[in-house]
Amino acid sequence: MAKVDKKEVRRQEIVAAAQAVAARDGAEGATLRAIAAEAGMAANAVLYYFGSHAEIIAAAVRASSGRFLEKLAESVDPDMSPTARLAAVMSAGTTAGLDDDVSRILYEYWPHMLRDPEQRRIQDELTSAQERIYRDIIDAGTRSGDFSPLLDPAKIARTLVAQEDGLVMDVLAGSAGSEYVLDLMGSLAAALLGLPAGALLEHMGAGQHRARNGEL
Repeated sequence: MAKVDKKEVRRQEIVAAAQAVAARDGAEGATLRAIAAEAGMAANAVLYYFGSHAEIIAAAVRASSGRFLEKLAESVDPDMSPTARLAAVMSAGTTAGLDDDVSRILYEYWPHMLRDPEQRRIQDELTSAQERIYRDIIDAGTRSGDFSPLLDPAKIARTLVAQEDGLVMDVLAGSAGSEYVLDLMGSLAAALLGLPAGALLEHMGAGQHRARNGEL
């Protein structure tokens, strides 16, 4: 039987506490004292497990980033056509992080990368991973003849990630609804990839139906 690493368990509990506070009170509210209180610990005890408040926050953002990418991976399966995969990833990218505050946490700390090199590295790694996911789908669709890209595939992938990031911010701020955002994402992708918009949007609608019914 594998030995439980109690220190690592405690570290994970502290990270979860930091995520909970950041989602509830924002980045500015996720102080060392607030995180410690959420974890049921004294502030100085928390620093036994992490060297600094910045290290805790970096771990929390990294964990949120990892969970977001897991959600993208969970949205697809090998039997999907490139069009269905594209629709699933776009649907997951714009909505999957909203149900458990993953997207909210990532956006709370997004401005920090302007000043914090570690936060910038985490955000850059997430963006690169998102781009690779889109690029792989675009390449597969181009090989199969489903897609006829109007731009370099790398540029399309970057554009889709940037559009997705901006639109999710609108959803989080309450200035746009998920259906509107999905329609914009699908319409843009279809135009860039030479796809009939209706076919892609139909796949996205089916993905939303499955998600609402707990099938994803």
